[in-house]
Amino acid sequence: MTTTKKPKAPAGCLWMPDAAEYVGLAVNTLRKWRLQKKGPASFRVGGKVAYRIAVLNTWLANEEAADPHSNPALDPANAPVEAAA
Repeated sequence: MTTTKKPKAPAGCLWMPDAAEYVGLAVNTLRKWRLQKKGPASFRVGGKVAYRIAVLNTWLANEEAADPHSNPALDPANAPVEAAA
């Protein structure tokens, strides 16, 4: 029985399937976003797509900050009431 050894990702990086699992998305979603130049930044290494873990963390933090459900400052219901002139 022969086992195929999975090539190790560069230090501080994840291959696309591992990155998809890390951020909770389907691999096909990351693949589609990459083609559309959306989502977290990625790069090719020897024909495989890699994502830096630091970039994934920053992307997740930005997604969280942009969501009004998790960021009260963006919720229109929390906007200050303007005084009538």
